[in-house]
Amino acid sequence: MNLKDPGGTSRADVLRRLRTQFVQGDLEVERLAKEIVSEPQRFRGIAGSGKTHILCQRAAYMHCKEPDLRIVYTFFTRSLYGYIEYWVQFYCRMYGGEFDPDDPESTLKILHAWGGAGRMGFYRTLCDHYDIDFFSPEDLRGDRYQTPNELFARACKSFLQIRESEDLSLDPIFDAVLIDEGQDFVVDHEGLLYQGKQPFFWMAYQSLCPPDPERPGRRRLIWAYDEYQNTNSVRIPTSREIFGEEFRLRKSVIMRKCYRTPAPILMAAHAIGMGLFFHEGMLAGPTTKVEWNALGYDVEGEFKSGRRVRITRPEEYAANIVPDIWEGDLIDLQVFDRREEEVSFVARSIQRDITVNGLRPEDILVVSLNTRSNTDVRSVAGELMARGIETYISSAPARNRLDTGAKPDTFSEAGCVTISGINRAKGNEGNVVYILGCDIVGRNEESIPLRNSLFVAMTRSRAWVTLTGTGRYPIYEEMKTVLDQLRSTGGLTFTYRSRPRVAFDAGLDVEPEGVSYQ
Repeated sequence: MNLKDPGGTSRADVLRRLRTQFVQGDLEVERLAKEIVSEPQRFRGIAGSGKTHILCQRAAYMHCKEPDLRIVYTFFTRSLYGYIEYWVQFYCRMYGGEFDPDDPESTLKILHAWGGAGRMGFYRTLCDHYDIDFFSPEDLRGDRYQTPNELFARACKSFLQIRESEDLSLDPIFDAVLIDEGQDFVVDHEGLLYQGKQPFFWMAYQSLCPPDPERPGRRRLIWAYDEYQNTNSVRIPTSREIFGEEFRLRKSVIMRKCYRTPAPILMAAHAIGMGLFFHEGMLAGPTTKVEWNALGYDVEGEFKSGRRVRITRPEEYAANIVPDIWEGDLIDLQVFDRREEEVSFVARSIQRDITVNGLRPEDILVVSLNTRSNTDVRSVAGELMARGIETYISSAPARNRLDTGAKPDTFSEAGCVTISGINRAKGNEGNVVYILGCDIVGRNEESIPLRNSLFVAMTRSRAWVTLTGTGRYPIYEEMKTVLDQLRSTGGLTFTYRSRPRVAFDAGLDVEPEGVSYQ
């Protein structure tokens, strides 16, 4: 890893300039955030497009302008608590108000979607209020093959079924519900739906009081949806699939500009995640120019068998300034024979980042793709601690500890390198990201969920990414092809062979008339 780029700029200098470029400074984002609506609204877009900032700013603005409104901000990944609370407080101060997330009397509440014995959540709040049985993840884990979002859907469906069977009136208790990570609440199995509707969204919708009693169907349900960032699925459901055939969405914003991740890293993440250079042809993703444009890409060529297709990312959709001030590579790939060598390389590189490059420990995030074991996470943490580097494993009770789970709502600690599994890294970010265990994808190269996990890990980065793995797998050649093309041409040219196994349907043909693009 070079200390300076060919132009002589140090990494520390790049990050100092990057810290002055925050998404809240974008006037278009602020305009969207300050738009007060009285009906459902959806924000959808690529990773790092500012959706969470819009929701945080919207919640703060509504709270400051109308303090009596009962507002809930809810989300799927528990480790996002600190990030969301910080930015909601920031925007409340910006609008001249105050917000204390620990104040039980506050009319603005930040609640994890599920909740449990240790901390209240949105679903548990509704169960307690309506005296309906609450089911924890442990209560529902009889089927070990169900994913976390499927387990949660079961809980929400149970809530709705109990309410229906006991003929309970569901008097609305909130005025606005803002849902982040909307893609993680969606389930594909029909057996998990409630009367053809997505159970969590319908439960949230039913908890809302309509602003205008004469228009009961219009309620302030505002949700953000990440294109291609569900680690279990890449399908984007339409609003009618979420709320039922009778529902009509009149407000939708498609966000194509990426603030967080530099364009070359975002393009590489899409290419590897979708398998654009997979030897048998594209595995997943858009197959029309319109759908690619919704992700912020220009396309040359046609999606017909044997045709060459070239995708590029226009500057108007690339807000991150790092490629403009750093002339060197933003992505590095390192492959080793043994895991011990990989772990040692990552630890040595981080030590050099801090002691030579002048980076702060909190600039650095290590993400393990191994979802079955914390062994790799602990191995890296142990090596860093042995080198005297302050280290925090996400959810650990304290810094420089190898045990985890004691603080599930905590992702990082000030002054520490953060080490996390992929599921807890979702929604979070780091200036320098090391991704450990790419061989896990290599051993299952046709697995779209695993490739999507790699996409999620890469798009946590605000500046640089280092991919590491062991063994010899064809996916490394894919990665090298992607990096070589980006380095030499600034775009990606691949051969379209046939319709991918998962065609990425952005649902643009059923978008409401009120759709707008950012």
